Amino acid sequence: MLKKLIATDQEKGIIFENVQFENFTKTGPRLAICFYGLIWIGFLVLNYFYSSLDLLNSLGVYFFALLFWTLFEYLAHRYVFHFINESPKVQKFHRLVHGIHHEFPRDAERLIMPPLPGFGLVCILMALFYPLMGNNSFIFMAGFINGWAFYVSIHFIIHAYQPFSPLKVLWTHHAKHHYKQGDKAFGVSSPFWDKVFGTTPN
Repeated sequence: MLKKLIATDQEKGIIFENVQFENFTKTGPRLAICFYGLIWIGFLVLNYFYSSLDLLNSLGVYFFALLFWTLFEYLAHRYVFHFINESPKVQKFHRLVHGIHHEFPRDAERLIMPPLPGFGLVCILMALFYPLMGNNSFIFMAGFINGWAFYVSIHFIIHAYQPFSPLKVLWTHHAKHHYKQGDKAFGVSSPFWDKVFGTTPN
């Protein structure tokens, strides 16, 4: 049985003093499952009605999107979430999107992207993928969100629970990123791209 790690108040960060704004920066597993689950179902429905792909090709695109997610996760984590320079605006953005998580890694309410920015990201990705894939982007986005769900589940368990055998390798890999080598180990759901790009920690 998983043993949950309970964060104290001192292990929880604050971004906005305004309570309403602050609430938009937090989310829990149940809300995330409902919100992103509905978007996932929506893309499957859109694919069913509007895509010309048969079942086999739809599955092929779906599983390709799952694999593509792992690369996207690595690149976004390395080059977006960890992009920081001397600019106060950049530093503020970094703290908002990821820095707060590094300051308070046991804050369970900041382990999942909240619905509002998450929906915005989905819209941006659709704006990028649809011109390239047309209606086939629906099944691609369903697979992409499924990959994101795997990542979120692993990331949440790593931070919110004590390590256990099936995820021990990933737990150790991610712990090194947080506590030893912040410029290494950018892959969370898979260390594969760290090996490809030479960012595997010691």
